[in-house]
Amino acid sequence: MKANQLLSMAQHLYLGIILAAALLISQQAQAQYANISKDEMNKLSTWVGEWKGEGWQMDDQFQNKMSFTVEEKVESRLNGMSLIVEGKGMSGETLGHHALGMIYYNADKKQYDFHSLVARGQSTLAKGEFNDKGEFVWGFKVQKGEIQYTIKIENDTWIESGAYSMDGNSWYPFMEMKLTRVK
Repeated sequence: MKANQLLSMAQHLYLGIILAAALLISQQAQAQYANISKDEMNKLSTWVGEWKGEGWQMDDQFQNKMSFTVEEKVESRLNGMSLIVEGKGMSGETLGHHALGMIYYNADKKQYDFHSLVARGQSTLAKGEFNDKGEFVWGFKVQKGEIQYTIKIENDTWIESGAYSMDGNSWYPFMEMKLTRVK
């Protein structure tokens, strides 16, 4: 064999190895993606809009109940494949709660994934689902238990409650709000 032929074979072998590695990397990268179900997201379409109302929450020691006003803005994004939710809670003139969330239906896990960020610098990745009453329940684990929120929307009323459990069986309410659609 001539040197040119050997060089050409080596180049083809090298190109083949690069293509095989790129294909393998591409397949591994695809495994990190989730398939999104727009059909399942249609079940949350009644959330879209602007909501205002009032609520209460317990302080950190579960001793005192504090009242607040709240606004929620829910927008459909990516042609209905996700929702962006922004909530602001005020206690008097003080901003007490400010959160941003993104919800989509993860068809691979058969659950709603709920990514949330709060202005205090915390974030969660929660699992959401509908219970047998048709309420949307989402929650996540915390250091000494679990937090769970339940959302029920009927007509133009949004009722959301939050509860804490140390063992997953006994739940202690720490928050509730009732909102009305304003837009």
